[in-house]
Amino acid sequence: MLLFFAISGIWQTYAPLPAYQHSAVRAWLSTIHTSHGLKAGTLSSPALRDFVLVMAASFIVTTILGVVMSVKYSRSRRAAYCCLAFGVLFPLVFILIKAFG
Repeated sequence: MLLFFAISGIWQTYAPLPAYQHSAVRAWLSTIHTSHGLKAGTLSSPALRDFVLVMAASFIVTTILGVVMSVKYSRSRRAAYCCLAFGVLFPLVFILIKAFG
């Protein structure tokens, strides 16, 4: 879930407002990220935008490295894959229940 927030934070920080209007999926995912409707406007400081990008990209890279390390160095690859699948599917189920329930 944290990985999703990092990725959606990048597109919310750098995508211009009309980009949300062209993609219903991106707009819907963005409302999950913010827990409310989309706001007009952008972040005002270029330094803040760059900081958000570096922070989110660093988190994405360290998450991927953690997954690779857990698969490569764990005693049981099956357990690592099961934990990874659970970490993806469990939040996804709740998102779908919220969206369609």
